[in-house]
Amino acid sequence: MAKKFAAIDPLALILKGEAYIKLTLPDPPPPGVLRTEIREAVQAMSAAEKRSALAKAETLAVYVSALKRELRR
Repeated sequence: MAKKFAAIDPLALILKGEAYIKLTLPDPPPPGVLRTEIREAVQAMSAAEKRSALAKAETLAVYVSALKRELRR
């Protein structure tokens, strides 16, 4: 039996609003613009939202590391 996977955009779990939209455009803005957008999005978050987003980002970093290891094999 084939495994079924749900596709979830990890950035959607971390960022909200316009910063997320701009990051996921087919032709995203240059890194400097993205840094500004991310900084503004983070500044608008409450302390609890920041803690939650950081925890999610750290979890995603673990997944990305595992994926990178497998791809390098």
